Amino acid sequence: MDPVSARSFSGPMTVVTWLVAVGWFVLGLLSLLGLSFPAGIVLGVLGIAGGLVTAWLALSLRIAHDERGIELPKVGHVPWERVQAVEIQPGLVSVPYVVIRHGRALTDVPLDGLAWFGGPDGYARGLAEQVARAADVETVTVRRQRGGRGRRVA
Repeated sequence: MDPVSARSFSGPMTVVTWLVAVGWFVLGLLSLLGLSFPAGIVLGVLGIAGGLVTAWLALSLRIAHDERGIELPKVGHVPWERVQAVEIQPGLVSVPYVVIRHGRALTDVPLDGLAWFGGPDGYARGLAEQVARAADVETVTVRRQRGGRGRRVA
């Protein structure tokens, strides 16, 4: 995917993760500057390392897309034509899913970075509708409970 023309979907979970990363950096900096030699260095380095790992996690929660397709976690680039449906899994934290076609099989891919608190009509549904519009899918459906995640027959 061309990074110049790529856009991304990101939800509140991504923003919260960035805030936690900033908190780790601040904690590390304050530890380096405010604590005595052995403890300050150790806690400072741990805080900065925690900030780097959390910032990497926040970057990985973004869902990149362009006019040719979408970059799905653990799947890679998927052309829009292979996107069969966009669904939302209701619960305490509602999670949007993209259903992609692999021949006769369908694969459910959770978009954890777009998950948020609330029911199937909450903020996560609005983010799922943005994905559906980009994929030219009619509606976002509410998922029924399934036995497992992964592949199923179409």
